[in-house]
Amino acid sequence: MWSSIVTVLLDKVAPKVADYYVQKQKLKQEVQLEKLRGKRAWEEALTKRASESEGRDHEWEIAQIKNSGLKDEWVLFLISIPLVLVFIPNTQQLVLNGFEVLSQTPVWYQGMIVTIFLAIYGIRRWRRKTAIDKVAEKGDVDTD
Repeated sequence: MWSSIVTVLLDKVAPKVADYYVQKQKLKQEVQLEKLRGKRAWEEALTKRASESEGRDHEWEIAQIKNSGLKDEWVLFLISIPLVLVFIPNTQQLVLNGFEVLSQTPVWYQGMIVTIFLAIYGIRRWRRKTAIDKVAEKGDVDTD
């Protein structure tokens, strides 16, 4: 009797149990493969996005160079005036008085001046930083 039970178990149940574990292992491998494919797709998308961003930045910089004219040089010249004058003894007080009066101007005017300088010199850095921040907001890919 025991031999017939053992024979039935070995002939009928054991192959089904073995098949179950083989299928389970295959499914586990497929899940891992899909995770790796997802990670690869994510990395490819990040690379593509960074590449496109670099191209847009380059195009924007070329357009800025073509359109800048004397604007950038004029702003740089204006910023440099106080820098140069503080080294000339007879004009130091003039520079200090000018900044004192400038500090008394309305906040909206000071903000407008800052905005103009940022628009001229800070846009590229701001655009790059916001692009990096957007990627960071998406979060990291699960590495499990």
